[in-house]
Amino acid sequence: MFKFFNRNKFTNHIPKQNNVLLIETNGCHGEVISAYIKYFEQLNFNVYVLASNVIKKENPFCRLNIKNLFYSKFKNFAKILKSEYLNRYDHIFVMSSVNYTFGEKPVTELYPDLQQHKSVFYVHHNIAYIEKYFQNTDKSHNIMLGQFPDTVYLNPHLFGEYTIPSKSEPTTFVSVGGINPRRKNHTMLLNAIEELHDKNYNFQILVVGSGSIKNLNDKIKQHLKILGHLNYDKMYDTVERAHFFLPLLDENNPDHERYIKTQVTGSAQLIYGFTKIPVIHKQFAKFYRFDAKNSVPYENLAAGMEQAILMSNSDYDNYIFEMKKTATRIKSESLKNLAKILNI
Repeated sequence: MFKFFNRNKFTNHIPKQNNVLLIETNGCHGEVISAYIKYFEQLNFNVYVLASNVIKKENPFCRLNIKNLFYSKFKNFAKILKSEYLNRYDHIFVMSSVNYTFGEKPVTELYPDLQQHKSVFYVHHNIAYIEKYFQNTDKSHNIMLGQFPDTVYLNPHLFGEYTIPSKSEPTTFVSVGGINPRRKNHTMLLNAIEELHDKNYNFQILVVGSGSIKNLNDKIKQHLKILGHLNYDKMYDTVERAHFFLPLLDENNPDHERYIKTQVTGSAQLIYGFTKIPVIHKQFAKFYRFDAKNSVPYENLAAGMEQAILMSNSDYDNYIFEMKKTATRIKSESLKNLAKILNI
């Protein structure tokens, strides 16, 4: 159930015992929240969520029934995040340790009362934030979505119910993320499409994300659908119907090294959460627990996509089975890590 923010209703609400508050002051990272809610519920916590009203518009919870969910404009957070309200909760999880609204600012600077709480944890979307802003924070309170030194690994990849498509023609690939060379190499994709087109394969690529790709020739247009930015409901639908996922990480682009050194790609969460088979460069595969059984690691993108296109139905089912096992192991490990830091 979704609620417009009502300050009096939220601040006057006194939770039951054994409760936790999840806070997201940014207009992004909403997709991380739902899995954390489920982890806490499995540990018998009552979960309350306070999120930016921008997240409401994007609706990352469209496939879930989330209770105790409140939204607010950014300008209201300073009034809400005061000790008199925060102390009603046993634990607080700040879902983004840094706010990006007016430049990069740590939430501890914006909302100093957070530091007075007996049990507050910070989810970092870049490990550099810890050294820059959270050096004095106990390492058991520094959360990362990937496995990095001296942090707690809590990976979120639960978006709601979904179906897994059978392997059929055309073989469908999906890529999600901004069309920007700092994030993904779409030029590499266009070259691969041309090469595969000349081999008369039946395939299509769905590209979700802001930005544009210009000057496409007829060969590429035949296989490529650029869908632009989509709200979560339509984005989830698009990911759900694809057979394979293309992170499009480039081993020759220094900007992409951060996806194994300082932060994680959101593509990984969608791969785990919707049981997609990733077609990913070998340099990035191991960090995300992708191997030759649950993914298509490649040295050349066209060759990797060709392997996916030619994959038999039975082999495809085996890859899906292995990816399910991988995602289940990650969920189990994350839940154990959460229980440990909460002393359960």
